[in-house]
Amino acid sequence: MDIKLLFGKKVKEYRIKLSMTQEELAEKIGISAKSLSQIELGNNFVSAETLNAICNALNTNPKNMFDFYDNSQENSFEYIKNKLSNNKYLSEKIIKIIDIIE
Repeated sequence: MDIKLLFGKKVKEYRIKLSMTQEELAEKIGISAKSLSQIELGNNFVSAETLNAICNALNTNPKNMFDFYDNSQENSFEYIKNKLSNNKYLSEKIIKIIDIIE
């Protein structure tokens, strides 16, 4: 796990959700747009002060910025199980396979 890359992706995700450009966010947190770009690309990491400024500017907290767990696959398995519950022919075998994978 490359924490710099994952953190950078999270910063970009939050910035885009707020419809902010790199220039706008960089100005709010007091760094250059080039520095912010390097953070978002995972090439540089932030100081505690910059982390705090990013969280304030993006209306979030450090816990959310470091929550890299993606539960979308769990939701996909659950969705497949529910869809298959009406198909007796395949459902039992496929549900067993999904349970093993989970």
